[in-house]
Amino acid sequence: TIRIIRVVRLAKLLYSPVFRDLANMLVGFVIGIPALIWVLAVFCFVLYLLGLVFRLVFGPTPGQDLIHKGGCGWPDDMLDYSDPVCKVHYMYGEEFFGSVPQSMFTAFRWMLGDYSSRGGKSMVIALSDGYGLMF
Repeated sequence: TIRIIRVVRLAKLLYSPVFRDLANMLVGFVIGIPALIWVLAVFCFVLYLLGLVFRLVFGPTPGQDLIHKGGCGWPDDMLDYSDPVCKVHYMYGEEFFGSVPQSMFTAFRWMLGDYSSRGGKSMVIALSDGYGLMF
């Protein structure tokens, strides 16, 4: 009988104003889920478009492989940025814009304010030195 009394007390607790507010918040969250899904879809579409544009503008040309086959190494390891063969903005283009998914990830990082390379160097400075006003 004590158990029944405890269950009845718990049932009364469910009708308290605290749980009414919690239920209203949960209903509001469930109602807002379709809008959140649409926001995510639009965000992914914009990110895809940015990835395509960045891949075309900053990515490597077909057959270009300065990092692996060109003997230039990684752009973060370079000390001389005036090398006419191993241009650092092309190398950063290969590393961060080599494919559409890489370009999308780099665009996402740039949206968050992370403009640095793996070694902590600024990609903005390297790309703006190489591409000039276009960047």
